[in-house]
Amino acid sequence: MLLVALLLTAPTEDLQARLRHLESAAAAWAPAPSPDATRVAFLTTLFGPRQAASVALDGSYPTQLTDEPEGIVEVRYFPSEPEKLLAVALREGRRRLLVVEEEGAPPAPVDPDPGDQFPGGFSRDGKKLFYAVQNGAAASLRTFAVDSKKSSEVSPPPPASGTQPPTGSLPLGEVLSGLFALGPPSPDGRSILALVHRKTSEAVVVVDVASARGEVLVSSEKPARFRQPRFSPDGKTVYVLTDADRATMGVDAVAVQGHARRTIHAPPRNVEAFAVTDDGHRLAVAVESNGQDIFSLLDFPSLRAQPLAVPPSGALAEGGLVWDRASERLLFGWRLADDTTDVWELRIGRGTPSRITRSPRPGLSRASIPRPSPVRAGGGLAWLWRPAEIAKPRVAVLVGAVPTRPVFDKRIAALNFAGFAVLAVNGEGAQKTALRYLTSAQDLDGRDPLLLDPDGLEVEDRARWGGIVSGPGQHRGGLELDPDHPDLRALVRYARRGASAL
Repeated sequence: MLLVALLLTAPTEDLQARLRHLESAAAAWAPAPSPDATRVAFLTTLFGPRQAASVALDGSYPTQLTDEPEGIVEVRYFPSEPEKLLAVALREGRRRLLVVEEEGAPPAPVDPDPGDQFPGGFSRDGKKLFYAVQNGAAASLRTFAVDSKKSSEVSPPPPASGTQPPTGSLPLGEVLSGLFALGPPSPDGRSILALVHRKTSEAVVVVDVASARGEVLVSSEKPARFRQPRFSPDGKTVYVLTDADRATMGVDAVAVQGHARRTIHAPPRNVEAFAVTDDGHRLAVAVESNGQDIFSLLDFPSLRAQPLAVPPSGALAEGGLVWDRASERLLFGWRLADDTTDVWELRIGRGTPSRITRSPRPGLSRASIPRPSPVRAGGGLAWLWRPAEIAKPRVAVLVGAVPTRPVFDKRIAALNFAGFAVLAVNGEGAQKTALRYLTSAQDLDGRDPLLLDPDGLEVEDRARWGGIVSGPGQHRGGLELDPDHPDLRALVRYARRGASAL
């Protein structure tokens, strides 16, 4: 009862002010440099729902580029027209391609046809955009002419042409079945890569544009992930991030002719992202280490790894690693434990990384943001954020489809400010592992813990939890929170409801 009294008599005005400050904090990530390397576009929550913005590389106030009610999920510059950008917006839950002007003209749709639209990439001269449209089970490959602003569907040549389909190839509709990502095209624009679901695994397929047919380049008989495929500059090799035939994600090279696969870089820990320079001479990788990321640079063909400087301890945000066209700058979104997520750059050979954007966190000093401590839960590593002023706080348990990182999270900070500790446990059996940990933790009140389940994982024993917080539309019977703009006051009220009921 003493704990309940402390929680309910805590200075309400101070807590409300802290929550207001948290709500004002923003983030910036997923950088995309302009072709002339003078600006960088990125995604940000500075203006509300995630929108596209841009900033000068040498520093300026961000320019808001989009104002989409459902937000933006990707942005990149047109190679041939630096003042134009391609944005992927969510409209009625569908991914839609928009042409956005740097100067602020209304966005123009690339294709009016219904369905989800996946950008693949531009031809080398920047005059043609490859993209796919998926409507239900049907998927089509299309091109958009930048000059004429006209779209056309990639289709097989007429039978009268006498063109014979490549041996072992499949029709376009069949090879793109299960599509979940497209691109990029080969340097000569004759082929394009795609990622598809195949039974229990994923696969990389390569499509021949002229014949409108494709084939599986690499897959796995066992469950495996394939991510970030891209061609080498000569178009003879495809690099891909995969965990096929091993326990961790690593970078593999697959020959376009013959499909021979070899490992390029697969350390004992997961490779989070990689980027190959335009000239194909260098490979940058980000490798996970105890919840954080470290960078390395490998030269081709020796593949000798050299450590790269990184910002203060943290982890990559969405968008991975991106080289500028001159291969002099490496850009990335970086998540910190006690500060906002922002876009950083690392200029090769010029010392430490520098911060390009500075998202606001008014009223919150870095010292006021609780930092996590590593703890052992079961046989794995877990993270514990706890309020310093409470001797034995109640607990919220955070589980997710991917490992939780020891970085700043508004939901965690709000619960800490309200007097709750947050324990993040991942992996198979995470919920049971967390409950066992709480039964033996002498400095935590493990009664009726709150379950934070943003990814909608199956709740294994609902009766053991004092409440369930999930993502939007998951209908778990508790509170639903938007991941970009969580209602922090509702979260605290929901958590405290359990405390007042003790």
